[in-house]
Amino acid sequence: MIQRKKLIAGRFLKRFKKISFSSGMKKHSWFIGSSFLVFLIASVLGATFWWSNNLRPVEGDSSVRLDFVIEKGETLSEIAADLRRAGLIKSPLHFKVYTFLTGTAKKIQAGRFSLSPSMSTAEISQLLIKGSNDQRVTILEGLRQEQIAEQLIKSGFAINPQEWQQTIEAQGLEGKLFPDTYLFPKSATQDQILAIIAKNFNKRVVLGLEKEIKASGLTLDEILTLASIVEREAQTETDRQIVAGILLKRLNHQWPLQADATVQYALAEAHCKKAYDAQCDWWPRVLTKNDLAVQSAYNTYARRQLPPTPICNPGLSAIKAVLNPQKTVYWYYLSDKNGFMHYAQTDEEQAANIQKYLR
Repeated sequence: MIQRKKLIAGRFLKRFKKISFSSGMKKHSWFIGSSFLVFLIASVLGATFWWSNNLRPVEGDSSVRLDFVIEKGETLSEIAADLRRAGLIKSPLHFKVYTFLTGTAKKIQAGRFSLSPSMSTAEISQLLIKGSNDQRVTILEGLRQEQIAEQLIKSGFAINPQEWQQTIEAQGLEGKLFPDTYLFPKSATQDQILAIIAKNFNKRVVLGLEKEIKASGLTLDEILTLASIVEREAQTETDRQIVAGILLKRLNHQWPLQADATVQYALAEAHCKKAYDAQCDWWPRVLTKNDLAVQSAYNTYARRQLPPTPICNPGLSAIKAVLNPQKTVYWYYLSDKNGFMHYAQTDEEQAANIQKYLR
């Protein structure tokens, strides 16, 4: 009887403990669930406030207009950071998320924009994709400064050809008008245009190739002069490196460079410069024996030195070719009527190439 009572009591205690444990678990689960719900609601409210607050202008009543520039190649993160530093948006992260969600992130253009702290994120992002206050101008490789002036005039800029030419010559800028696609303010003056080009040249060449320039043993002017010849004489990267190697070898051995492009430059210098004729043939392709004998410091058939200045404005590929020339056994080259290069080691081989490809 006693054993039976103990058994009943034991079962009762087990059941009581089980009930108590289950009740505790239910209370604990309810507490966790309630806490998570409160956290979720608070997060949603916080995110909603953060989103709506950052959509609003930094200063709704501001009358300030800022000149905001987006450089070519800038990333969305860089643009957002610049906007924040300029006081035009509240949060770079919000701007990036907003433009991504609205599909405008990949449509933002490089250029100059007139923005205000009174604009919302939506207004700013729309302006950045509609187009800037700049005029896009592409300066091609191998153009003379006169040709670049003509191009700027055709693009609507108030450039005086004579003043432009005097400035280029006085400051020694032929060869440094770096070929690239530029965004100039539509009301830009000559000095502003030259300052923008100079900044790009300094970044891409002077600083960008600083180590190579020092290692070359050449001055910057010598590099640009050689590169300007390479630019006009050769079309492909491989040919440019070979031609650069030939020119440097001839120069080091005090041979005349015999580059047709320098004669073309000299002829145009004599026939076109004074009249500044927009229809002038700046690069006459067919040269006569009389042309090759023209009296000019730029005639590299008659002189053994480099021309006094670059003959055009070379691109990065031609400049790099001079800094990294290809050493070969060749001393001569010529370009046929289709633009293909042919090389020779001797006078006889060069004469044969002339007969075969140019007659």
